[in-house]
Amino acid sequence: PRSVRTPMASTTVRAFATARAAGVCPRARRARARSTRLARVTTPIVLVGGGPKGWSAPIFVGNNTRGLTLAKGTNGDGDGDETLNVDAVMKEITDTSELGQRDEVFFVGQMVLILLVAFPPFQLDVGDAKFGDPLFGIATIALAAVLLVQGTKNLGNSLTPFPKPRADNVLKTQGAYAVVRHPMYSGLIFGCFGTALATGDPTRTLFTMALAALLNAKAGKEETYLEAMHGADVYGAYAKEVPRLIPRIDGMKTLLDDFGKNFETQAKDE
Repeated sequence: PRSVRTPMASTTVRAFATARAAGVCPRARRARARSTRLARVTTPIVLVGGGPKGWSAPIFVGNNTRGLTLAKGTNGDGDGDETLNVDAVMKEITDTSELGQRDEVFFVGQMVLILLVAFPPFQLDVGDAKFGDPLFGIATIALAAVLLVQGTKNLGNSLTPFPKPRADNVLKTQGAYAVVRHPMYSGLIFGCFGTALATGDPTRTLFTMALAALLNAKAGKEETYLEAMHGADVYGAYAKEVPRLIPRIDGMKTLLDDFGKNFETQAKDE
């Protein structure tokens, strides 16, 4: 049988088509809102603030999906990695001319706690309770290795074991520093925690908790210096975008992807 379209049905269809074209219908409104959100996510962020002598504004350019990056044309080296001068780092560690002026106590405490995690002096008795998971522990150690390797590579010659930055410090916001503000501290925490999980040792977990508290305090002290060196407005904007020690899942995924691609590229080159 042939269908017959009544005048009322035709009127309803025409009204719906008109509303959809005008963006009045719920589906059109949802689509427009979704496209607006996507446009807002990829909108560039440009921050202007003080920085080391010779830098010109804007200091940072980036987007809120990947953190902040140094603007092209600045005198900083935030976009590229440097080859680490190990001799310079060792010289700084053994230099006693500024002893007591670089908050060395944090570094000493950090090394003591790492040794205690590696070689626990006693064992906590927790009865029959299971305190770990070898597979999860190994995965956590692997994550720590990525943070440590990428953090060291990205930081380059700005690396120092002390909270007080070097005089020629360059604020890094790329790579691992777009995931967490202190990737090497995060790597140490995750590495020690992974060791505790892999061995099922509550004593190691206890010392790892103490290490996490110490490194969090050390990071806070370091950030005070960085704000004074690079400008509170610039560093404050960076701190709003990137967490201090605990990486977000999406940021960690991006870092792992980049690490894998770099590893493949180096393997092909060799």
